[in-house]
Amino acid sequence: MKKLYGVIGYPVSHSLSPLFQQAAMESLGLDAAYVPFEIPPDQIGIALKSMEILGVEGFNVTIPHKEAVSGLVAGKDRISTIVGAVNTVSRKADGWFGSNTDVGGFQEAFRHFLQSKIKKDVSHPMVLGAGGSVRSVLFALRESGFRRLTIANRSLDRAHRLLDSLFSPDTRKEISVISLEEMSNQGVGECDVLINALSREAFPDRFALLDRVDCSGIKGFFDLSYRPDGLPTSFLKVGLSLKRPVEDGLRMLLEQGALSFEIWTGQSAPRDVMAEALRKKLGRSLSFGGEMPKMV
Repeated sequence: MKKLYGVIGYPVSHSLSPLFQQAAMESLGLDAAYVPFEIPPDQIGIALKSMEILGVEGFNVTIPHKEAVSGLVAGKDRISTIVGAVNTVSRKADGWFGSNTDVGGFQEAFRHFLQSKIKKDVSHPMVLGAGGSVRSVLFALRESGFRRLTIANRSLDRAHRLLDSLFSPDTRKEISVISLEEMSNQGVGECDVLINALSREAFPDRFALLDRVDCSGIKGFFDLSYRPDGLPTSFLKVGLSLKRPVEDGLRMLLEQGALSFEIWTGQSAPRDVMAEALRKKLGRSLSFGGEMPKMV
């Protein structure tokens, strides 16, 4: 019998996950299908029960359901418990089990960015934004060995609440919080990598926040989002104008999906096959491998 997997979100029609997950399953000869499920927020509880009855083996979770699903599963892994968000759900004997592969997906994508593009020591990332995705990013950066971090956000209270929920007072001593306005007026200080977690829709054409910011000390620009047409986001255009290395969220998407695939199937994900599926769709190539450069 064909096994059923999928991705839930609202909206979800834009998701590239079905494209590369289906390619991966077919390449390994798995009798399985991966499909999108568009589920409104007020129906998420009913949807999970229905998917269990229908025999769905596992599914990914995207915006806006990650935090809600975290509270609905029967069990969770360590990372999901800490960051309060689930993006991968698998069927167990006692019900749904939630995992978080966003952390690992970001770690691998950022590692590759540092190793293959920046190729220099990095020590102090600045993260723009304090939305739900930033929880996974901050946890991933700390787990990767970065001690000094800066968060720039419109609301300082929100940024501080996020940090309080993730770290103890002792472990967050080297994490600074500034407002986006302060960053625009005073610059990025000693930060050497910019990570954008602000909505792509908020800056569709020009990333005005950096208009007056001296980014000469920035070694690279990493955007969590990506454009479906494969072109650079407005944030990455700033980096390109400075002739700095840039990376969007496409590799992170693939890496978190590969980790989900491995949870569901117990097999190594065919990343090259998944990347080729994306290349055919977007006209872009992805490569894999390499060591993390030194972090100081």
